[in-house]
Amino acid sequence: MDEAGSPRAQRSATLGGLAALAIWSLSVALMRGLSESIGMLTGPALASLLGGLTSLAYLRLRGGSPAAMLRLPARYLWGCGSLFVITNVSLYLAIGWCTQRPQVLVIGLINYLWPALTVALSVPILGRKASPVLPLACLLAVAGTAVAMLGGGEIAGSDAAFWLSPRGLGAVAMALATAVSWGLYSNLARRWGSQEQGAVPLFVLATAASLGLLRWLRPEVSHWTLRGILELCTLGVASLTAAYALWDWGMRRGRHSLLGLCSYFVPVASTLISCVYLGVRPGVHVLVGTALVAAGALASSWCLDGGP
Repeated sequence: MDEAGSPRAQRSATLGGLAALAIWSLSVALMRGLSESIGMLTGPALASLLGGLTSLAYLRLRGGSPAAMLRLPARYLWGCGSLFVITNVSLYLAIGWCTQRPQVLVIGLINYLWPALTVALSVPILGRKASPVLPLACLLAVAGTAVAMLGGGEIAGSDAAFWLSPRGLGAVAMALATAVSWGLYSNLARRWGSQEQGAVPLFVLATAASLGLLRWLRPEVSHWTLRGILELCTLGVASLTAAYALWDWGMRRGRHSLLGLCSYFVPVASTLISCVYLGVRPGVHVLVGTALVAAGALASSWCLDGGP
């Protein structure tokens, strides 16, 4: 077995983080499909329950003990756990509140401000040193989301009423909460967590409980289809079991800076995959916005001393 700090262990953890990024490129499209069929609360709650139980089963097969997770530092369990739940619940709500599929592309881009925010937040949290132009790089990423929402200088076409409505503003606020909370999680998991073990299964189950409570408070009608069931299973097993565990492992034991660098290209992959999966033709403003978000995140990484 590799020692926690050995180069081989670090390479393995880094590869795990890269696999998580590949899986997450599919997630926005799957979330929207699940929201349209089984429901924006019912589907994610069941997917999270499946993901949490699958994670615990895998842990037991490897000889691990769920009780050991409860002995992790309290600030990691409660602090990072809360941020994990906020990230997921906010993103599901943001995507579910969209009335049309093209709006999901914009929400996805706002969510993908998290790579730039992860870099920016690593300065105060992890003590990394950065160039004074880092705020400008982050603003470039933010400008990308504005361009995606604003076509040619004014709110794009038929989406105007949506983005200016309470529902549209709420979706934007939820997507921003997702980006900020995940940027915080990515850094605090490294600072507060253990190199030996994370508590992702518990965090996923806490997400399921939170979504289940919201579903109980706000009943919704579900339409069960084969595609919806497949989306639920894929989201639960791949995104909520494998990807989060791999990312948590990568951020705790892998090359933090390399994972951050590669994460900057996820917005591009996610937008392209969402367009194909959801059958959406993106406007030029969305493509330009996507490029700016990725460029802003990449530029932010080069503002850190020593590069990404």
